[in-house]
Amino acid sequence: MFNKTTSPNFKDFGDITYKELDSNTSTFYKFSNKSIKNFKLTTDDNTMISVSKGVVMILVSLGINNIKSFIINRNLIIKKGVYFNFISISDEAEILISSHSNEFPLVDLEEEYTYSSISSSLNINEIYTKFYQEKGINYNFPGETHPYWELTYVDNGVLSTTVDGKDYELRQGDLIFYAPLQFHTQSTLDKNSSSYLTINFNMDFNHHELLCNKVFNLQRESYSVVSNLIKELSNDSIYSNDLALCYLKQLIIQTLRLENSYSQSRPTTHMQQTYENQLLNDIIKFINDNIDSKISVDTLCSHFCISTSMLHSLFKKNMNNTVKNYINELKLNKSKELIKSSTYTLSEISEILGFSSIHYFSKKFKSSFGVSPTEYSKSIYK
Repeated sequence: MFNKTTSPNFKDFGDITYKELDSNTSTFYKFSNKSIKNFKLTTDDNTMISVSKGVVMILVSLGINNIKSFIINRNLIIKKGVYFNFISISDEAEILISSHSNEFPLVDLEEEYTYSSISSSLNINEIYTKFYQEKGINYNFPGETHPYWELTYVDNGVLSTTVDGKDYELRQGDLIFYAPLQFHTQSTLDKNSSSYLTINFNMDFNHHELLCNKVFNLQRESYSVVSNLIKELSNDSIYSNDLALCYLKQLIIQTLRLENSYSQSRPTTHMQQTYENQLLNDIIKFINDNIDSKISVDTLCSHFCISTSMLHSLFKKNMNNTVKNYINELKLNKSKELIKSSTYTLSEISEILGFSSIHYFSKKFKSSFGVSPTEYSKSIYK
């Protein structure tokens, strides 16, 4: 974070003043530099500085090695014997300097000091297309290239893809990027179906090697970002497009951080959070492994020896969802996967997933997806 010249830390180098500088007796400087190679040295106690345009960072030191930086937010008086110089944070800046001597000896720095601006290194300019695709078994897309980025996120099932002649397999929660002009195919296997999100977009990003030719398995914190992205892409509310671009950028940055974290030691976390993360992961795995059984809150509490309130708290805090809703959503998504496999009848699917009746299953399915299981099945194999 930046320090301001009104900070107590600036007291060693000078102080603020509400006195205005006389432009007729002051020296005017206009500059846009983002780095400095030398310092000016104050030779009296009356050096006054005022910013007349832009955002200015003043660099100060009592020697030439221990450099401190402050954003100028008031008129200043610099103490005698202080080394100082300026960097323009804005595109350009203007200042006034008033001093009795008007002479500032220059002292070269051992190394050039450069300001690292807070700017974006990854810009998404436009989303071209957005599809939520649901493919049954033996789907085969022979491949294409195009001059823009593409993202594919697998929501359910298994998706196979070939990128520049190399084969990859994506499962639920996996994400892959295709760079501009990178040839890629997509297909499902003879025993698997797949549901996945596909987004084509224009992005300014120079480090293709960080995203391409690899499969990313998203962590839990990215699931809500994907959910919000899908929501805004399907929304016509004001600024939904802007939010969608923000969520897409957030997803990409979190993916880049995930990749980078593999080569770094992970920071120590609070013991309680570590325990909660492990417990929640175990509960989610248990639910996924037993989704074809009748799972209740009591079943989970008994199996993991925790209270009902703790279970609800875990899901609310980390999943922003209730346990019951999570299980129902998982069952309904699983039902779509089973329908696409064309192995079971709708009655069998209802029974496999533990719904009380085919009528209740159909009601919940239509409430969640807007179509009945029968209509959904016809749309897949139309």
